[in-house]
Amino acid sequence: MTRLYSLVPLTAIELPPPELVAAASRTGYDAVSLRLSPFRAGEAENPMFDNSPMLLETEARLRDTGLEVLDIEVMLLTQERDVQDFKRVFETAQRLGARNALTLIDIADRSLAVEKFVQLCELAAPFDISCALEFAAWLGVGSIQAANAIVSEAAQANGAMLLDPFHLMRSGGKISDIATLDPARIRYAQFCDASATAPATTAAFSEEARYDRLLPGEGGLPLREFIEALPPDIPFGLEVPNRKLAETLELDERLRRTLAAAKRVAGCPEVRDPPRAHLN
Repeated sequence: MTRLYSLVPLTAIELPPPELVAAASRTGYDAVSLRLSPFRAGEAENPMFDNSPMLLETEARLRDTGLEVLDIEVMLLTQERDVQDFKRVFETAQRLGARNALTLIDIADRSLAVEKFVQLCELAAPFDISCALEFAAWLGVGSIQAANAIVSEAAQANGAMLLDPFHLMRSGGKISDIATLDPARIRYAQFCDASATAPATTAAFSEEARYDRLLPGEGGLPLREFIEALPPDIPFGLEVPNRKLAETLELDERLRRTLAAAKRVAGCPEVRDPPRAHLN
């Protein structure tokens, strides 16, 4: 089985979905992840609903390149957010062929967090989409244990876990914690590297996550051990935002280096040139 590699929006956040698809195709990725719902207040929103020109262009580029959509993001659940707001996101995700939705929960009350996650899974189920819960140290659900408890208590067939070595290690987790999870709940993972020395505050973790991750193999995270603890050959979304590389390297070269680094660490050094159309 060959691992599928997806280009995650944060790696090239300046690109709207059609351009992300084109860039991923030019640089050898198998898939893309598409941001249909903003994560931060003030973040640019992509008009990807109904029959918007951007959505139609994205669909055309996916057809022309043969790329898959690994997941869509970001389903951010808060105490105030009405889960029904995400229905149009799932409608677009189904049109694009996505099967996973990256989910974050910033709710400290566990019972409410479970309730909202259940509602999201129920909303996503008719669209054949799994809700993959990712944790981050600065959010209400900030550890692998907390995320697993919510997914387990919610007990939804389409409830899943999303692991990222950055968030696992920055939240104080260990590779051995992965063995406590139901492997069937791990549908895919994200992949990057970072310094072995963590910043001093969780606010600094958030800054690092958005701007200063490292290419796989160039930091100090236990990436080989992370890979070995996961189900074999699950897809990897490469989420490697790095402002220094963005300032010094041309876009396509940066994306190629990211993919090549991930394949080297994962034991697949070659970067194949896929037989698909490369769009500008």
